[in-house]
Amino acid sequence: MTPEKFAQAYLKHEEYIKKVLRSLKIYDDDLLHDTYIALYEHSQHAEIEDFTNTFVAFYRARDKRQTEREAHYTCCDNTQLLNYDRPDESDLAYREQVGRRVDRLLRYYATHPQPGERNHKRTLKILRLYCQGLTEQEISDKLKISQPTVHQYLARAIERLKAIKKRL
Repeated sequence: MTPEKFAQAYLKHEEYIKKVLRSLKIYDDDLLHDTYIALYEHSQHAEIEDFTNTFVAFYRARDKRQTEREAHYTCCDNTQLLNYDRPDESDLAYREQVGRRVDRLLRYYATHPQPGERNHKRTLKILRLYCQGLTEQEISDKLKISQPTVHQYLARAIERLKAIKKRL
């Protein structure tokens, strides 16, 4: 679909689209513009038969993703952000302090296998490589296991480390 045809189709259906979105109680002007752009990019690969329904479907999908994203994050203003202000990471003393904490957690984790953990030695090896700065893909190549397996090991280990940190 050419840009001109797309714009004409949108202008032709714009009022009805807005009416439908308002009736669904999900109308947002910014999201409408984002949807316009996304659908325009999509229309370069596929012809749009029913413009209104396609637009509303794209909009609803974007609205759902935005709602889910907002459910996971709380907005805060600049005064609240100051409460979370961290020292500059280029500060050597701060980085050494964090390194000591990580070392202490790893030493504890190494000497205290966690209940339900299947392969403690492999988990430790993966954690150590990760702390050395290797990516999940590099670890998987080095240990000859799949990258999703490495990701699962790290995710479980990090959850266990968080639980240990709360106890220490």
